[in-house]
Amino acid sequence: MRLPAGTRDWLPSELQQKRAVENELRAVFERWGYAEAQTPNFERFDVLEMGLGDAVIAETFLFDDRRGTQLALRPEMTTPIARLVSTRMREAELPLRLSYVQPVYRYEEPQEGRMREFTQAGLELIGAESADADAEALFSAVEALDALGLDDALFDVNHAAVVDGILSSLGLEPAEIGGCKALIAKRNIVALRARLAALGRSEATELLVRLVMTRGRSEVIEMARPLCRSERSRAGLDRLETLLARAGGRGYRERIHIDLSLLRDFEYYTGVVFEGFVGEVGFSLCGGGRYDELLPRLGFDAGACGWSASIERLLIALERRRGRLEAER
Repeated sequence: MRLPAGTRDWLPSELQQKRAVENELRAVFERWGYAEAQTPNFERFDVLEMGLGDAVIAETFLFDDRRGTQLALRPEMTTPIARLVSTRMREAELPLRLSYVQPVYRYEEPQEGRMREFTQAGLELIGAESADADAEALFSAVEALDALGLDDALFDVNHAAVVDGILSSLGLEPAEIGGCKALIAKRNIVALRARLAALGRSEATELLVRLVMTRGRSEVIEMARPLCRSERSRAGLDRLETLLARAGGRGYRERIHIDLSLLRDFEYYTGVVFEGFVGEVGFSLCGGGRYDELLPRLGFDAGACGWSASIERLLIALERRRGRLEAER
């Protein structure tokens, strides 16, 4: 008998390893002062829809209850936590620090590192909008991977306003900016060149391509400054510069890179975004950033940032790491 596509059984030994990773992450969350919360596996779709981008909505499992209410298996944890805060924790003192380790569901093509049912562990810092909050989110993610033995993980960082500012400086309309950002996120440089040429902006193409294809630190920020003419995009560069300085103070500077092509869900994030990687696998292990517009959509006026990791992806990376180390002995 076959399981549904994108799901798996966990044998006792496998489940023991999974629980060990989950508990290690819980310990990190507790050290940073985050209290664990739990929400239902399914929620009203009209609530979840407020926080999901088009790409995630397309991957959401939907069904109706007997009263005809449209429900959804949660495809991620940030929106349910935001719903929880905006309803049952409205009077709580800010900032709020909440964590979770719970299953989520996405209807996507199963492949390594992508399942239709997987466990998401993460944290949300709600009601804090400073550079300190962004640094806390990033550095807690670094510490989490370190705690699992992945202490050589590298992190790419960007700010949502920077690419917006660069594309706006070229005189592009919002719809044109959205199309270019989609190509930048996919690193589709051939199509980006063609689109800019079709829009009559070919004179700026090479500089933009060089910017989005360069990973670095302060030099990337300085390359971008002449093209960031809006106050918000310049503030985004300043925030990245502050983050680099604070990473240096914690000994993380060599593990942090600025990557202006890192856009994640470019409709969802409003500030700093980041992802963590190791060499053993070709996908990110964790990711997150600032999303100041989600809670206001749910009637709670507060900014927020956070990150999450797939437990299954972490287990793949750890297994590959063990195999490599054993082969090197």
